Amino acid sequence: MAVHDTAQLVDSTVGDAELREFVTVHDSTVGDDSRLYERVSVKKSTVGESVDINAGVYVENARLGDRVQIAPNAVVAGVTHELTGQGMTHREDVFERVVVETGAFVGAGAVVLPGVHVGENAAVAANATVAEDVPAGTLVRPAGESVREPLDGG
Repeated sequence: MAVHDTAQLVDSTVGDAELREFVTVHDSTVGDDSRLYERVSVKKSTVGESVDINAGVYVENARLGDRVQIAPNAVVAGVTHELTGQGMTHREDVFERVVVETGAFVGAGAVVLPGVHVGENAAVAANATVAEDVPAGTLVRPAGESVREPLDGG
């Protein structure tokens, strides 16, 4: 395991992984051969084996399968707040776990919202916001473009 001096681990289990500068891991598990790059924050999550999480990514209440890749500045967050007629309920988190299956890719600046299931070998394009489940082997593009298409072109 290679953990930079500035990384913080709180109530977490980390396998033979690499944690770079200013990484924080809270109440989580990180599998072997995973790499968490600069300024990544992982909370209440399970990170599989051989996962790459690039710089500036925020992950909370998620399960990432093996060989998942997340590009810089993405958000995978399974936490939200109740919205009523009076507005947001302050400091009362609502948890809906995000699942990103084996071999999936989340592009730079993408946001995967609470409760979403990203299927095996699916891809979320850069800057896409994902509010619905993504079937295995499909691509989700940003709003204004084709919503989903098979990755194999068929």
